[in-house]
Parts: sequence; structure tokens; C-alpha cells
Amino acid sequence: MKHSISILLALVVWACMSSAQAAKVATTSSALEQAETQAIVHAMKRQFDQPKSPLKVAPVVVAGDWALASWLQGTRGGRALLQKRHSHWVIVVCGGEGLLLSSTLVQTGMAADVAAALAKNLQVAEAQLPAATRQKFASFAGMLRVDGDASHGTAHGMQGAHQKH
Repeated sequence: MKHSISILLALVVWACMSSAQAAKVATTSSALEQAETQAIVHAMKRQFDQPKSPLKVAPVVVAGDWALASWLQGTRGGRALLQKRHSHWVIVVCGGEGLLLSSTLVQTGMAADVAAALAKNLQVAEAQLPAATRQKFASFAGMLRVDGDASHGTAHGMQGAHQKH
């Protein structure tokens, strides 16, 4: 009986420690996700923010070294695909509805499972927003390669003229 109580007590202690560790990991993960999101927003604003027309970036979803971010600026909107390179987020492609398709994302060089996760997660995040906002995200015509660096995959069929958002 005494042995059973010792084992039970050990299991309770272990369960409590596991829960505390899980909470710490979840908090750390959330903090890391928040930091990545802030870095992505900063990278986009650095490139496209304008004093008279501020760039609003949200939602942002991340999967490994890839991210999708929806943006609004004035009456326009769109989406951006970003990649983490040498610890910095860079915009790879700007687009509209096409960036919700995993088949489009695969063309940029990312793995199919990552592409599927990004597309699904952004659709879920955007579904919480008003339809008018989602329509602005979809209004970006075509695809525009922003970085011009073909060494990280190709963006076949992606075209468009660069404009400030």
C-alpha cells in the first residue's frame, strides 16, 4: 500500500511538472510566433508604408521559413508571400486570390505540405474578417515577384507591374 501511494504521488508530481513544462512551451511558442509576426509586419512596412497611406498588415500566418500576410493600404489590398532568409523576412511575391492556392505557393519553391498549411491557415484567419476586407485582399491583380532572386525557386507564370501598394 505504501509503495502504491509513493508511485501515485510520483505520477502526480510528474503530471504537474509536465503541465507546467507544456504551459512554458506554449507560452514560448506564442511569444516566438508574436515576434515572427512583428518581424513580418516590419519587413512589409519598411518596403511599402507611406506617411499619407499607412500599410495595415493582418492576418499573418507562418509555417517554418514561409509566411503569408494580408494587407490593406488606402482603398487597395492584397496578400504577400514572405520567406525567411538569413534570419530576415523578405517579400517574395505579392498577389491576390492566387496566393490562397497551395499550387501557386509550390511554384515558389516551398514544399507541398507547407504550401497547403499556409493556404489553409490564411483562409481560416481571413474568414473571421468582413467580406469587404477579404474582397480587398483578393483585388490585387496578377502576381508580382518582389525579390527577383531566382536562386530560391521560381515563380512560373507570375507577372504584374510593380506599384507601391
